[in-house]
Formats: sequence, structure tokens, C-alpha cells
Amino acid sequence: MLPKPIDILPQQPPFLFVDEYLELDEKHCLAKYTFKKEEWFFKGHFPGNPVVPGVILIEAMAQTGSSIGILSISKKENVPMERVKEKSLSVFTHVGEVDFLGMVKPGETVFISIQLNFYRFGKFETGGEIYKIINGGKKTVCTHKSIAGQRIKS
Repeated sequence: MLPKPIDILPQQPPFLFVDEYLELDEKHCLAKYTFKKEEWFFKGHFPGNPVVPGVILIEAMAQTGSSIGILSISKKENVPMERVKEKSLSVFTHVGEVDFLGMVKPGETVFISIQLNFYRFGKFETGGEIYKIINGGKKTVCTHKSIAGQRIKS
């Protein structure tokens, strides 16, 4: 059984952008999130025609990617996943090569698919995408080749 993101990620509402894990292992994570119509950022981000800000989409990819690191740390250090955030945090060190290919509107559900490029010496880098399912088909919203983070001790 997969953990709940709210239990293992240090980010919490209103800044938690992962509702559920669909797949999670040491090399890949597939998660989903539904952007609720009352999200705080919709009030000021293009009023009358709100869209999810790109930086929020990047944050959703980073949170999903850090879930892979949390699982790896949990296994390596024999600590429950829920306790990893008490020992260390992962923070951004680099965001590169992000492409926005579509928009996400209030009420839409996105799928966040992230692969681990590397994890060593407390540093990690991921690549992946966010997509929606429209009329039974996959529509990519954004991609990234490099979001990097650094594990720091709490």
C-alpha cells in the first residue's frame, strides 16, 4: 500500500500539490493532483480566466520527485517514510529545461510522472512531465529535464 503524500511530504496545504501516489519506487513516481477551484492563487492569476501558474506546476513536479528521495532514504536508513522529514529536507538547487505545452484550469486533474536521473551524496536530479487525460488521450502540459535538489539535515 502506498503512503499518503500529506503524511510523508514536508509541504502541507495550502502548498501541497500531490493528492495521491499511483506508483512509487526508487526510480519513478506517478502521482495525481486536482486543482480545486478555490485554490488561493486563482484569485489573482488572470482573474476571469484563471490558470495554474507555471511555478506551481514546477513545484508539483519537485514534490513528486522528492517523494522518490524520501522512499530511498527511508529504505537506506531503515526509517519509516513519515519520519524522514524529521531528519532531513530536500530543497531546490536548480531548475532547468522546463517547457510549458498547455494550461491547467481550475477543477482539472493532472498526472505527474517523474523519473530519477541520479541520487548520490545527498543530491538528486529528476526528469518528467505533467499531463492531463482529455477525451481518453494523454495531453502533456509541461515537461522538465532537470530539477535538482539537495538533502539537508534538519
